[in-house]
Amino acid sequence: MLSMADKRTDEFFPIFANTGAKVAFLSPTPTGLEKSIMDAIGDVRVLLKEAGIHDYEAQRQGPESKVKVESYFVTPDRLINTVASLYRPITKKGDPRIWFTGLPKYCEPHNLLALITIDRKIYVINLSDPAVASSLLGHGFVYDIVVESVRESQLVAHELLHKILMVHRQGFLPSITRGDPGVGDTLEHALGISRNNLKIPDYKGIELKASRLTRGGSVRVPTRVNLFSKTPEGGMTYFELVKSYGKWTVNKETQERRLSLNNTVFASHANSHGLILDVDSAHDRLNLCHYDYSEKDCEKFICRDCSFWFLTHLRQQLLIKHHETFWVQAQAIDRDGIEWFRYDKIVHTKNPNDSLFGPLVEMDKIMVDLVAHISENAMNKCRDHGMLFKMRPSDLPLLFGDEKVYDLTQMG
Repeated sequence: MLSMADKRTDEFFPIFANTGAKVAFLSPTPTGLEKSIMDAIGDVRVLLKEAGIHDYEAQRQGPESKVKVESYFVTPDRLINTVASLYRPITKKGDPRIWFTGLPKYCEPHNLLALITIDRKIYVINLSDPAVASSLLGHGFVYDIVVESVRESQLVAHELLHKILMVHRQGFLPSITRGDPGVGDTLEHALGISRNNLKIPDYKGIELKASRLTRGGSVRVPTRVNLFSKTPEGGMTYFELVKSYGKWTVNKETQERRLSLNNTVFASHANSHGLILDVDSAHDRLNLCHYDYSEKDCEKFICRDCSFWFLTHLRQQLLIKHHETFWVQAQAIDRDGIEWFRYDKIVHTKNPNDSLFGPLVEMDKIMVDLVAHISENAMNKCRDHGMLFKMRPSDLPLLFGDEKVYDLTQMG
């Protein structure tokens, strides 16, 4: 458990963020070191999958399906060869496991380990070792290893930039999907990427987000962009929220009555459904609350907690989804009732400052869109598009810092 590690990840995260290195953290327990077993937690699984090293989801349970990967322990001045064992045991649900041969000689229980990858090999860095930490922070041998891991991601970014440039040179492309999703779906289709709603990035570790610069030939006011979607981890379910706070509406196309919860939630004020966000720093939670107003005196109210997310998990989701992102902007025109797109601009961001997530929610720079409904003729089923954490494009620099802008119209 990282919460029990003897070093905090945020002591080292700035250096990984500044270099652009993709990293996952582990902390072995006393029992784990004794029994040669560690859980391959979500961040580790994403790191290995993005690096093309291993996909636990495709792995069968049992020792015969175990995969071994060449790996190294990183010391202040050299590398020590080891082997990583990646497997899913027969017991329980086959929870993903990882182990490094000789790990007890390299670290102590509750040490903080950083995992990086280079050329499909795993490098283990013991950040609890003062000499190793000093070599990293002092730009020594360990730092050089971390910088080397960035080279691969730079090549991927250049590869993706070239592919989008080729798409731009095709000119306007007809949308493959009606409505707002078309701008993103059409780009991914042109790049040969299957549409996904997963929590991992779209293209070899780089997230793609597409939006319109114009609509119907007119300049379009930039809409909010979607950072990620995540349902609450506790309290009321989405279905219960709709049942309790939804409003009856009529679908314009089908004329069907449905109970809808379709609104944006901010931290500064309650929306028309009485819902508001509350950053609970003391418990590291983001609460979704509801104001219950008194009929006699509207200035008196009770704010009730409805649902919540752990801020730690929201920050992790941000780092996983947007470690590196291409925000692609397109010109949009209509031809015979079909929307066509030409992708003209890319804003390239990396390494969001996750520590600012909570403060930006409090400032209304990050908000949550609720998009769900229950049909009158199917009151036991809730249809939703997730709970969407969004930002305005103009506010992205507050979270992502420096960015690179590519004007494809000027690149031949």
